[in-house]
Amino acid sequence: MFAPNVVRAQGPLVLAVQQLAHEAMLSVLPQFTEATGLEVQLEGGPVSGNEMLTRYAAAFASGTSPVDVFSDADDSSPTFMRAGWVMPLNDIIPQETWDDFPASMQAHIDGFLSIEGIRYRIPHEFAVGYFFTRQDWLDENGLSVPTTWEELVSVGQEIADPANDIWATTDGLIKPALLYVYIAYLTAQAGGNVFEFDEATGEALQFLYDMIYTHQIFPETALNNDYTAQNELYMQDRVAFMRQWPFFQAVAEGNTDWYAPEKLVITLPPAGPAGSKSWIGGWGWSVPTYAPNPEGAAELIRFLTSPEIAPVLAEQQGFLLTPRTSILAVLDQEDPLVQAMALYAEEDVYAARPFHPRVSEAQTVVDDVASLFLSNQSSLSDALQQGKDLIAALDAES
Repeated sequence: MFAPNVVRAQGPLVLAVQQLAHEAMLSVLPQFTEATGLEVQLEGGPVSGNEMLTRYAAAFASGTSPVDVFSDADDSSPTFMRAGWVMPLNDIIPQETWDDFPASMQAHIDGFLSIEGIRYRIPHEFAVGYFFTRQDWLDENGLSVPTTWEELVSVGQEIADPANDIWATTDGLIKPALLYVYIAYLTAQAGGNVFEFDEATGEALQFLYDMIYTHQIFPETALNNDYTAQNELYMQDRVAFMRQWPFFQAVAEGNTDWYAPEKLVITLPPAGPAGSKSWIGGWGWSVPTYAPNPEGAAELIRFLTSPEIAPVLAEQQGFLLTPRTSILAVLDQEDPLVQAMALYAEEDVYAARPFHPRVSEAQTVVDDVASLFLSNQSSLSDALQQGKDLIAALDAES
C-alpha cells in the first residue's frame, strides 16, 4: 500500500489536470491528505501540448513553477525534458509501478517519456482515437457501419443534411494541435509519416478536404471547433460517427438525459489505403524541477500512480485509463473501453505516434500547412512542399 515518507508541511500542493478528471481526483485526494497531512488544490490543466508550452514554459525557464504536479502531453513533454524543467522519476516511482505497465507500452515510454533511459513522466492515459458510432441511427436507416474511406463517404452521404447542420462525421480541428491530431490519424490510415509530408500525407489531406467541400459530410466549422464543441455536436444528435479520445465515454455517460449504449458504440476506424489504423499517445504525470514543494510533489505523484490508486481513478474516467495489470484486473470486462482496447489490439489498429525530436514545433508545421490547404489558400502540392521545407529547417536547427 502507499506509505508516505515524512514531508515538510507547507501550503497546499497544486495539481494541474484537465477539468474532466477533477471529479475522479476528488474521490481519492482525501486519502492522500489523511496519509500525509498535505492538502491538494486542483487546477484546470491545458488541453493540448501547445497550450502546455504557452502556460508553463516562461515560468519554468525563469526557475519557478505555479504547480507541484501536472498532467503533461506527449507533444510538450520532450521540450520540458530536454530543457531540464521536469524531475527524473526513476527514484520517485517504485519499480513495481513501472512493472505494472505492459511490455507493449515500453517503446512509447522510452520515446515520449524518457531520455536515455531516465524517465521524466509516467502515463496516466493510454490515448487512442476510437471511432464512436450512432448505431441507433444506422439501424433506423438500414445502414451499416462504414469500414473503408469509400464507405464513410457513401454512408455519410445518406446521413448528412448540411442545410440542417446534420453531418456524417466531425472532429475538433482548431489550431494549435487539434488539426494535427486528425491529419496524423488519417495519415496513419494512408500509410504515411505526417512529418515527412509524403504522398500518403497528401492522400490524407485530400480526403479531409473532400469530406468537407466535395462530399459535404464533414462541417467546415470544425476548423474552429475544440473537443468540447465536437462532443456537443455529437450529443446534440447532429453527427453519426466520429473519432474521439477515450475520455468521451465518461463525458457521454455523464449526460444521463441523453446517453444510451446504442448511441455510443465503438467500432473500427474506416480503413484507408494502409488499413484500419489509429495512433496511440497519451498524457502523464510530471513534477516540475522548480515545484514549490518538491517533497510533497514526489509523494503525490507516487500516490496517484500506485497500483492501489490508479485503478480507482481509471474506473471513473477514461482520461485516467492505461492498460496496466492492476487496472485491467479490477475493471469490468464488459466496460466499453476495455472491450474497445481489446478489439483494437486484436485487429492491429494501433499505430505508433509520429515522433520528431522537436515534436511540438513539427506539429505546428502540420497545423499551419494543413490549414492553408483546407482554407483554400494553398494547393496540395504547394502545401506538401512547404511542409517538407519547414521540417527540413527544423531538422537543421536540431
